[in-house]
Amino acid sequence: MIENIRKYKGLIILGLALVIFALVIGIKDDLFRSGGGGRNIMKIAGRTYNDKEFNHLGSGALELVSGLAGAGDFGLYQFLMALSTGATGRDDAAEKFFTGRIIVRNAADEFGIHPGDEEVSAHIRTMRAFADKDGKFSEETYRNFVEKGIGRLGMTEGDLRELVTDLLSYNKLNSIIASGMLDNRDAVAISQSLENQQISGEIGRLDIDGFEEKIQPTEDEVKAYWENIQDSFTTEPTRKFSYLLVTPQLPPDAAAEDEKKDSLADAAATDEQKKAKEAEKAKKAAEAAEARRKKQIETDGMVDDFATKLEDQKGAGFEDLAKANGWEIKTTELFPRSKAPADLELSLRSSSRGGKAVDELFKIEPTADPLSKISQPIAVGENQWLIARLDGEEKSRPKTFEEAKDEARVQYIAEKAGEALKKAAEEARTKITSLLAGGKSFADAAKEAGIKEVKPVEKVTRSYRPDAATEPKNLFEMGRYVDPGSLAEVIVEADRAFVFLVAKREVVKDENATATLDSQVKATAGRNEISAFTDWMTARIEAANVVPLYKQK
Repeated sequence: MIENIRKYKGLIILGLALVIFALVIGIKDDLFRSGGGGRNIMKIAGRTYNDKEFNHLGSGALELVSGLAGAGDFGLYQFLMALSTGATGRDDAAEKFFTGRIIVRNAADEFGIHPGDEEVSAHIRTMRAFADKDGKFSEETYRNFVEKGIGRLGMTEGDLRELVTDLLSYNKLNSIIASGMLDNRDAVAISQSLENQQISGEIGRLDIDGFEEKIQPTEDEVKAYWENIQDSFTTEPTRKFSYLLVTPQLPPDAAAEDEKKDSLADAAATDEQKKAKEAEKAKKAAEAAEARRKKQIETDGMVDDFATKLEDQKGAGFEDLAKANGWEIKTTELFPRSKAPADLELSLRSSSRGGKAVDELFKIEPTADPLSKISQPIAVGENQWLIARLDGEEKSRPKTFEEAKDEARVQYIAEKAGEALKKAAEEARTKITSLLAGGKSFADAAKEAGIKEVKPVEKVTRSYRPDAATEPKNLFEMGRYVDPGSLAEVIVEADRAFVFLVAKREVVKDENATATLDSQVKATAGRNEISAFTDWMTARIEAANVVPLYKQK
């Protein structure tokens, strides 16, 4: 059995990959696979292509290449992504892939790129989908794939070889298009050095508190501020509910009860007596657990029956049905989601997303149907059920000035204080720069500029974790390009600002620096190639005047 699985390894991988890709992209069979070969689908560069051609080079081929790429062939994956980049859904991916292949074929003719049969065969022998457990090409796996794996797509071995031909043409086109782009090793090396440096210096901090205290706006100033942005001040929507919270009346926990009965006599018991007592405890615990389980099932059934009857009655008789079960109905006043009654703040049970009962209640969308105002039973707490009926609501609305003025005042002060903080920090930076030039230390210059909080910082790297209480988050970013002995631009956060003196910047030695540089140069060249090919493809598609004929009426 295991040997059979290994034999069809390529087919299994392909099948899984095709299923995943079909779920993501969702190629639309009924649109593109009429199979008659007479329906015109696309027009590219003045030539019309029918549905049969579209299937072989587009929709069917897209499924084929995605499956092969899913086996771990990075080159095929790049080919797939390059030709279907920007696809927005079901049909768009197939259209883009088809168009891309036609553009690549036309360009291959233009540049004289014609991969030979042996070159195609050699590449097929390197594809991972056809490799055995040792990573070597398996003729048996390949033949099984060709004879049994791609027939359902309406594809043949010739289609596979054409796909590989286009892949090889794409690779050569990539090289031609990117041939004029130089890999600037020096530029990458400089970038690497900037990434690997560590910075030392000093920072001075200004807090917003003192600035907020100085801002005491009049009511007229607050009102003028509110009038320009009054739409941003709105009330919370409120709702009113009648609800019942069902809690099963469970028997007490036997283990907990036994713990209360422990006595000095228990300590003096023999081993046999202790074993007998433990067995009795275990028996009682099992009986109690079974009783609790049955009571929970009984309660769950009552809740389910209640919901079924309520649905049969189209939402009528909420109170009567609850009373028949001995359940208490509670009614709230109008309340916002942020101030729900305690019962409605219970946590959801068995929910991977978490949340509270009130979250579900505020999702109710009432219609003319009375049943739409009643929630389904909601599992909450450890073992409880909540069912609620929406009795009324008030939608969110813009606040009046009287309602919004306190909030507007706080926001006004925060904005004005922030502006004052930034201005003060900029002025302090200017003054400190002048004082440093005159020979003063950073600490003395900062103090003279009105900054009391100063501290040194050392070995700040890209991975450095600033002290949240005294240092800004982006310390490394702000200092990485600053000349030693100079000040970085002012760093402004929500409630504080920093002036940063970069005293020293040095590259951290890395034993693998050369290998890392080689890798980064290669990665940069790859990104440049992709960017160049994408730009080239975009221009070619625009020039080809691509028209999807099936969309025309």
